[in-house]
Amino acid sequence: MDEARFKILYEQTSKLLLAYLLRVTGENALADDVFQESYVKLLQSELREPTDAKLKSYLFTTATNLIRDHWRRAKKDVRWESEGSGDISTIGHEEPAHLGHDFEKAFEGLSPQQRSLLWLAYVEGYEHKEIAGMLGLREKSIKVLLYRARHKLKSVLTTMGIGKGGE
Repeated sequence: MDEARFKILYEQTSKLLLAYLLRVTGENALADDVFQESYVKLLQSELREPTDAKLKSYLFTTATNLIRDHWRRAKKDVRWESEGSGDISTIGHEEPAHLGHDFEKAFEGLSPQQRSLLWLAYVEGYEHKEIAGMLGLREKSIKVLLYRARHKLKSVLTTMGIGKGGE
């Protein structure tokens, strides 16, 4: 990929990718690290006939996988430390960036997978097949998982006193 094409792609995707990472991780430092590493991996990749859509999908898939890898390592670290003698109550619980909006707080009440699903489907507008590929899930399960994520978000918002309490 030449420099001019990369600059254009970066301008088109950087804000979207960073917003996705901030919402899914809730941590500025982790989001920044994954953001940078996603672009590095894109530049190192040897994609055949990459369209802009394929490049964008590659970025989001890579970012999602990097987040998943981070959380797996964090779980392993917690297991190792819990076998030791330390207090593990603060491991992997970095304080999120200042959140000024109720919806952002509600979004934090969802699991990382639910946040990813909702963001990719409704903010980025990906098809179920694309989301399945990015998250390593079966395409047929995406509809059900999105339904559950929407209802969980609705429940969290209702608990916070936002929106209607009934169906």
